[in-house]
Amino acid sequence: MTSSTDEQPITPTLARSAMGLLVGMIISVLLSAALVYSAAKAGITPGVSPLVVLFGWVIFGSLMRGKLKGFLAIAQVTGSAGAAVTAGVVFTAPIIQIVYSEAGLPIPPVDVVTLIIASIAGSLMGFGFVGLGTKRFLSDPRLPAPEAVAADRLISTAVANPGARPKLSISLLPGLLGGFLVNAFLELKYLAHDAFHATIGAPWDMKDADGNVQSDATSQVELPLPVSPLYLGIGALLTLPTALLVFAGGLVNASTTSYAGAEGMPDTTFRWVGGAAMTIAVVYSLLAYVLEGRKRSANATRSATAPANDPLLEQSPGTRRMLFLSILLGAALLFVMMARIGAPPLVLTVIGIVALVLVSLLSGLGGLLSLQVGSSASPVSGTVFMGMLVLSITALGVGLTGIEGIVFLVPIVVAACVAICAANDSSQDYKTLQLNGFTVSCGFSGQLLGLLGGAIAVPIVLNIADVGAIASTGLGLGGPDLPAPQASFFGTVLSSLFLDADIPWPPIFAGAALGLIAVGIEIFGKARGMILSSLAFAVGIYLPSYIGTGMMLGAVARFLGTRKVSATTHEGILVAAGLITGDAFASLILGFLIYYGFSTVPYVAGGDGGSWVPSAPWGTGVAQIIFFALLALIFVNYLRKRNARQES
Repeated sequence: MTSSTDEQPITPTLARSAMGLLVGMIISVLLSAALVYSAAKAGITPGVSPLVVLFGWVIFGSLMRGKLKGFLAIAQVTGSAGAAVTAGVVFTAPIIQIVYSEAGLPIPPVDVVTLIIASIAGSLMGFGFVGLGTKRFLSDPRLPAPEAVAADRLISTAVANPGARPKLSISLLPGLLGGFLVNAFLELKYLAHDAFHATIGAPWDMKDADGNVQSDATSQVELPLPVSPLYLGIGALLTLPTALLVFAGGLVNASTTSYAGAEGMPDTTFRWVGGAAMTIAVVYSLLAYVLEGRKRSANATRSATAPANDPLLEQSPGTRRMLFLSILLGAALLFVMMARIGAPPLVLTVIGIVALVLVSLLSGLGGLLSLQVGSSASPVSGTVFMGMLVLSITALGVGLTGIEGIVFLVPIVVAACVAICAANDSSQDYKTLQLNGFTVSCGFSGQLLGLLGGAIAVPIVLNIADVGAIASTGLGLGGPDLPAPQASFFGTVLSSLFLDADIPWPPIFAGAALGLIAVGIEIFGKARGMILSSLAFAVGIYLPSYIGTGMMLGAVARFLGTRKVSATTHEGILVAAGLITGDAFASLILGFLIYYGFSTVPYVAGGDGGSWVPSAPWGTGVAQIIFFALLALIFVNYLRKRNARQES
């Protein structure tokens, strides 16, 4: 679909805006809260703008009628914003708990107040910087903006056929119910977490602490197959190549973990391998983007086809003043937060200025990369990692060391990550408005409201999740229930920088080599018109192997239904979203109960591979039946004959 920029710009009426803002705000808070669990468990947050559009169409399609287009346009901007805060907070905030745990120190609780301040500061700055750069981001029609195009097509379909809505009875409702009940039974220990559990002999020998081979011990690679609506649902939203690359990274994780155990290496070895691979992949992505941008700019100059001014992107002086004010308020909150944590004036000034410069640069980069590769594929983790290294070097330069230096630095990193993620999301949302012929600035208020709603909800839910995981397994963020893969890697790096730990070069070199291989695969795929993301492989390495396995199987079920790598159906999107959301809300409700004193059903330790045995005797058999039932549910809803309105 093409933009209607040759027509008069459209500004949604007050009725459409108010309704869209209200519904979007509710969705933003609920989604941001629910996705805390998926981000902490799987390290991935899918692009949710198309999901918000689909939900608004299904629920309000017949009610809005002629006002549907404006309603959906505003709702998708507002409703997806909170999920950006989720990614920004969960990818970075658990660093503190993870560092304390690995240092053997008493683990502090989640500092909700500080995280809310950091989240609001990052939201305000990211919102302001991206708003001011909107014209630069959206004036190039050659940027693909995949999530925006998907949301635009959904809006076009909804407006053209408001009554032909996808069937909730076969998609969203069973997905929600299945995700909720299955995860509830898993959390209550009635079902086995693993439907199947493969143990493969490893080709390396077990050694004791002195490096001597133990003749009576063998190395093994553990490959569990989880019963998880969350992982299957996320996989059902991924293309098969992406899911296979995440799965391949998980195999590397399992092998690395086994080898590290056999050699007496630290448990965090796989993080260095994955982090090095991710760094190589991110550097390649950034270089490729810069070179491609220069090439396009040169071609546009030679052909004299530079895009003309788009009236949809124009901003009034009052709007620009609001954006500048947003940046100033965010910066003021950032300094207030640093002063609240405690630091000398020189430290506050130097780190504050560096942080502001980084946020301005990385927010712009995040917005542009999102339009280039999509918000789900944009290298947020790598961009934040590079920013964290700059801030760390600055902090060390002004005398911050030890655990106190990490505690001071992490909230600043949280604010920067939230700003980058906000840019990542908003550039796609604003592009959707442009494609539908709406004045882009009419979505600014919705974007800001959605971000602020998420900024308050996410830290509260993260604290609840941490408390619940501690009650369940004895370990909170960074533990088996909530591995928080990005924060785990960042925490390992900060420990090495601030706590004088040795940097393990062999795993780093191994990860760098794997990263180069992954980049070669991406280049090979690009030459043949295929998307083979090196970042997906790198992310898979520092995800537990069972997560990659679950995602891969969900993607396989999708592929078998559509018979096409990138094809999808409305019902397929809804069932995947239902599984993710139902799973997350079960964890959220149980977390609330645990927070107020409820105890989970005890279970028996042991079982294959050190996993636990469910308290119910039928737990394993029923888990296997449920596992295949969830795959069948995904497959049926992705059947091409089920829905003629395919998105490719």
